[in-house]
Amino acid sequence: MTTINSVFIKSKRLISYRIGLMRNVIKLPRLNNDPFVVAFGMMPCDTLQLHAEKFGGRSSGCSFELQDGFIGTVGETVERYCPAFYNKEKLLVARYKDIANEAINPKEFALFHEKQYESYIEKNYRMYPFDENIELYWEKCLDLTNGDIKYVPAACVYLPWTIEKQWITVGTSTGLAAHTNYYKALLTALYEIIERDSFVITWHQQIFRNKIIIDEPIQNYIYSKFPAKYEWHFFDITYDIDMPTIYGICFGEAEYGKFVAVGTATRSNKADALRKVILEISQSVSYFRYLLGEKKGWMPDEDLDKLLNFEDHSIFYIKKPENQHVFDIWRNAPATTHIDFAETETKPAIERVKEILRLMKNKNYNVLVKDLTTPDVNQAGFYCLRVIIPQLLQMGGAYPFYFLGSDRLYEVPKTIGKKSRSFDELNHFPHPFP
Repeated sequence: MTTINSVFIKSKRLISYRIGLMRNVIKLPRLNNDPFVVAFGMMPCDTLQLHAEKFGGRSSGCSFELQDGFIGTVGETVERYCPAFYNKEKLLVARYKDIANEAINPKEFALFHEKQYESYIEKNYRMYPFDENIELYWEKCLDLTNGDIKYVPAACVYLPWTIEKQWITVGTSTGLAAHTNYYKALLTALYEIIERDSFVITWHQQIFRNKIIIDEPIQNYIYSKFPAKYEWHFFDITYDIDMPTIYGICFGEAEYGKFVAVGTATRSNKADALRKVILEISQSVSYFRYLLGEKKGWMPDEDLDKLLNFEDHSIFYIKKPENQHVFDIWRNAPATTHIDFAETETKPAIERVKEILRLMKNKNYNVLVKDLTTPDVNQAGFYCLRVIIPQLLQMGGAYPFYFLGSDRLYEVPKTIGKKSRSFDELNHFPHPFP
């Protein structure tokens, strides 16, 4: 508890209506049948006044413990605040072919399919293939697999990113992490990158490795956290990267109607990953209520390209329940696998980081890191890191910009004996991630 209190005290330094990263932090209400989760939201400062990009997205946090929920909210705020700051004058402007020996090859990046690029031309989207001739802003990152300093497109590092003349990608928060411990921040980012990659493959290829049996320990844990009775399904989606990853689906009903919520997590063992998935899903019940209040008149368009943010994705299947059949392939699958739900982490973060680096190096993947910690965040005792593994798939929040071009999306299913869908055969329904 001493460690938690120390972080809690550091977190409070960042809250001030006049000079804080956060103007205030608000404990969110819960209804009687909502999960027993403590959730917070916050109002960010105006980063434009600090000559940065505009603070990107909302920040919130939750936990089954009050202090952890508060600290998680502050951490997520830090990871969205720091990447808004960069010095344009210190960035390199160049084409890859002019810095080939110092930069990551464009072919290593898991971006878009050629048919997506054809669609971009038809719809006048300013998204271009990443090749050796396109001129970009570049930033230096450290490759942890070999110790080299390599240039990476700045659009992959900073968020938001608004100054490019020709766009090669859309910004995502995947791989951003903040913590008071450097190695825990690094590990959190690595876990998230692996988790999102596995989910993208799972969703678009409609596969999984094994469905988990919800035995008595798991069921009792759920009952202790959720007063309402929901329908649960959990899946092992650990593929070629041997780091346990779990995907969960929850079907339930609240006063606003029937819902489906999902969560994914990567951890060093399946039990910790499953507990994190349950926590992620727990915040969906109240989050859906908030979004439905904010978007009372909104209905998804038949043109799915108009789904341009995670908020609309998350309530798509509440607004369009007739499309929930897309989950049937997972919902109707038989559960076949037991896990040891008593298992917990036994190694320090730095050892887990080394383990993941070995996995990535064996696959000839790059693990690039940029320390984005701003002076004010550093004074409060936090670190903010951006980690990039170019070869792994990111999860897009805008439907037309799903990352569907990498060979990885089509090759991984074969490694576990599954049929690989071609681009035209991929699951075309929007993902439900909040």
